[in-house]
Amino acid sequence: MLAIANNLTTRNRKVAEALKPRTAESISSKAAEKHRKERTDFIQNLTEQCVKAGADIIEINLQQRYDEPEIMKFAVETVQNVTDHQLCLSSRNADTLKAGLRACHRPPIVNYISLSKEKLEETLPIAARYGAEAVLLIADPTAPNNLDDILKSAVVLTGAANESGIPNGNIYLDPGVLHVTSDLGQRYSRILLELLPALAETFDPPVKTTCWINNASAGAPRRLRPTINNTLLAMLGGVGLSSAFIDVMNKDIMRTIRLIMMLKDEAIYSDREVER
Repeated sequence: MLAIANNLTTRNRKVAEALKPRTAESISSKAAEKHRKERTDFIQNLTEQCVKAGADIIEINLQQRYDEPEIMKFAVETVQNVTDHQLCLSSRNADTLKAGLRACHRPPIVNYISLSKEKLEETLPIAARYGAEAVLLIADPTAPNNLDDILKSAVVLTGAANESGIPNGNIYLDPGVLHVTSDLGQRYSRILLELLPALAETFDPPVKTTCWINNASAGAPRRLRPTINNTLLAMLGGVGLSSAFIDVMNKDIMRTIRLIMMLKDEAIYSDREVER
């Protein structure tokens, strides 16, 4: 299972502050240079911590704030100066995505593309043009349908991606995760356990799967959130989830990923890897 680090996100106040643009008129050139060094150091230190923690892919998420081409370009270049890990670009702005894709040294993952007409007509061709992989959101995150409807959406979106030039091997299907604190969220967790094996049987060549694990525990007390996230990750990993957007700084989550790989015979068992 691939660990996609979702730590470099403007949901995080410190990350947002580091990526916040400053106009030249508001500060002197000396102050601007100091600010640039500080924000560069912060982003690079965070990236290195993610890599050390075991991240396979580094997400740069500007969806909440500063979703602008220059900010994405700065973030991509800054991260790439300290790692050659594949990047995942999360943006709601087509121009921002283009800036990020142009700056990437290797094809990244574009997160995410839904059934909306704008996403299909604009974002898919952009991803295909740069040879990027793509996350396809196959269920409405607020009110997902039943298993059969989600599978139909998966087939439609995958077909659209194929027509744009994105092969199955470059596709991640994301069925979404709902808050388990709600009745709907609990029911949907059960659907996910049936959906992931069904997706594996539906596509040939196979596609990959992913989801944002932290969303499962939203609304729960802070002390319970890691346990909820960890348990769901283990359950989904057992039925075929191939990657997850996670907080790679959480040692329990990373231990679970390593154990999933060992128990599926995808990694050699090691006491040290379990203990660390």
